[in-house]
Amino acid sequence: MTVEELQQLANGEGWPPSHPGSLAAALLENFGSVDRHLRDTLSFTLMDRLIEEGLLTLDERMALLQAALDDRHLFSGIGESISDSVFRRSFSVLVVPMVLGSDLEAGELPADLVRWTLERVLAYARTERDWRGYVAGKGWAHAVAHTADALWIAGRHPKTSVGRVSDVLSAIHHLATLPFPLGYLEDDRLAFAAYQLMRSGQLQVDAIEAWLDRFQLLTGPDDQAETLGGANAEHFLRSLYFRFRANDREHPWLDPIQAALDRFDIYMIYPPPEIDV
Repeated sequence: MTVEELQQLANGEGWPPSHPGSLAAALLENFGSVDRHLRDTLSFTLMDRLIEEGLLTLDERMALLQAALDDRHLFSGIGESISDSVFRRSFSVLVVPMVLGSDLEAGELPADLVRWTLERVLAYARTERDWRGYVAGKGWAHAVAHTADALWIAGRHPKTSVGRVSDVLSAIHHLATLPFPLGYLEDDRLAFAAYQLMRSGQLQVDAIEAWLDRFQLLTGPDDQAETLGGANAEHFLRSLYFRFRANDREHPWLDPIQAALDRFDIYMIYPPPEIDV
C-alpha cells in the first residue's frame, strides 16, 4: 500500500480494513524503512491498532508473529553495528509485545509457539550489536528498549515456564550492562521489565537475590568498555529502585537493590578525603 493509502486508514477512512491479515503482513515489511513517518507513525501504529481492536484471527496473529521473528526480519543483518538494518530488527521485535500482550488473558496462542517466541527473543537479545537509541533523520532504532518490552511480556505470558523467566532476567542483565552508552531512557524500560517479573510471583526469592548479586563493578577507572557497562548497570539499578519505591516505600526489594547499587558507587569504592567544614 502507498503512504497515501496508509494515511487514509490512519485517518479512519476505510477502517476497519477488509483484509486485516494482508494489511498486517504489508505493514511488517515497512518496519525496515528509514522513513520514520512510514515506519513509526503509520505502519507500527496501524499494526498495533489491528491487534488491539481484535481484527486479526488467531491464525493471522500466529502467522504475523512467526514472520516477524524469522531470519528475514528479526535477524536481518544481525551482527551489523551501524546500519539501517537495525530498524527492521528492532521494530520486528515489537510484534512480540503486541501479539503476546493481547494474549495474556485469553491464552489462545499454542504453548510451543510461545516457547519458540521467547527463544527467538532471547537469542536476539544476545546477538544484536546495534544499540543506538535515536538516529538523526531516521528516528528511533531503540533496540534495547524494544527488546525490554518483548522480554517482559514473553516472561509474563501464562504459557512461559518458571525456569525460562530466570533466563529473561539474565537477558535483562546482559542488556543493562552493555558496553555502549545508553542515553535514551533504556534504563527505565529495562527496569520496568525487571520490575514486572520480580513482582509476578513466578520466581523464588533466592533466584532474584542471585540475579541481583550478578551486578558487580568489575573494572578499574581506565577500562572504557567495562566502565560504560558499569555506568549502565548503575542507571538501571537506580531506575529499578525508584520503580519499586514509587509504589511502596517499604518494599522488601528496596534494600537488596540498594546493596547492589552500593557496589557501583565510586565514592564508596574510592572514598574522598575528609574535609573539615
